[in-house]
Amino acid sequence: MILILAESTDHWAMLVNKEAQHNGGDVFWIQPAQLVDRILLNWPVGTGASVVPGTVVIDGHTCFLADLTGIFAQLSLPPPLVLEELSLEDRDYVIKETSAAWLAFLNAMPCLVVNRPVPGGRPTTLTGSPLLSQLVEEHGFLLPLSHCTSSLADAMMQFSAWGERVYLKPLGSHETGIFLHAHDGVEQICRVMERQAVSMQAIPHGQRVTVYVVGEEIVATVLQPSEGVPQRMEMPLVPAERCLDLVGELGLTFAECQFIVTPEGPIYCLDVSSAPVFGYCPQEVQQQIVCRLVEYLSKMRSLSR
Repeated sequence: MILILAESTDHWAMLVNKEAQHNGGDVFWIQPAQLVDRILLNWPVGTGASVVPGTVVIDGHTCFLADLTGIFAQLSLPPPLVLEELSLEDRDYVIKETSAAWLAFLNAMPCLVVNRPVPGGRPTTLTGSPLLSQLVEEHGFLLPLSHCTSSLADAMMQFSAWGERVYLKPLGSHETGIFLHAHDGVEQICRVMERQAVSMQAIPHGQRVTVYVVGEEIVATVLQPSEGVPQRMEMPLVPAERCLDLVGELGLTFAECQFIVTPEGPIYCLDVSSAPVFGYCPQEVQQQIVCRLVEYLSKMRSLSR
C-alpha cells in the first residue's frame, strides 16, 4: 500500500497515483489540509504479543501499517489546516499538535518515506551552512561563489558583478532555483524578491548537468543548454557514486541535483533539491522518474532513510 501526502495540484503526486493504480496496487491520497479530517493514526512504539498492531484509518477504512510499503510525502509542516470555527488559541494548538504527530509518525515508520521530514525543517541551500558546504566538498564537488540578500539593489549589483550569470533561489524554498542570464535576470530578480530574500550563486563556465535521483539510483542525467559551451559534451562525467552518496547524506530519496562540469575538469554543485520542479523536467524523463518512484515505494522493507 502507498500513501500519498500532497496537494491535489502536485504533478508528481498525480503521476505516482496514476501509475500505482495502473499497476493494481492500493494507493491512498490525502491532501495536507485534510490530515485532521480524513485520517487517524495509531502506531506502536514497541513490539510484542501484547502490543496492538499499528493502523491508519482513512475515511473509515482501517489499514494495517504492516501493509504500508511507502509514503510519498510532498508536504511541508505545519500543514495548511482549515480551522475557521476554532479560536485563535485552539487553532494554534491543533496545528502544533498535528504537526508534531505527523513528524513523529513519518519518522517512526520503517517503510520508505519520500522525502522524510526532519525536526526544524530541512536546509534548502548548500552554501547557507558550513556543515553542508563541508559535506559537498568532502564528496569531491566545488561550491561556487554565493551571496544571500533581501535587498533588491544589492541583488542587482551582485548580478552585474558576476557577469549577469546567476543561479537564483528563494531562501527557504525546497524547489530548484533558476538560472539567470542577461536577457531575463533583472525581471526575474524583481519578481522573486517581491516576496522573499534570495540566495545567489555565480554560474561557473561549463556544461550544465541535471541529475535526477530516486532511492539509491540515478534515474536520468540531462544536459542543459549552456552559455559559452560551443557544443554539448557527449556525456559529462558526474561521478555517480559521489552524487548518490551526497544525496543520501542529505537524507533524501528523491532529489534533483544541479552541476556545472567545467572544461578543466572540476565539478561545481549548485543545488540538491528535495522538490524537483515538474515543469523543468523533460517529459520522457518524467515517466522514468515516476515508474522508479512507484517501484521503490511498492517494495516491502524493514528499514529506510
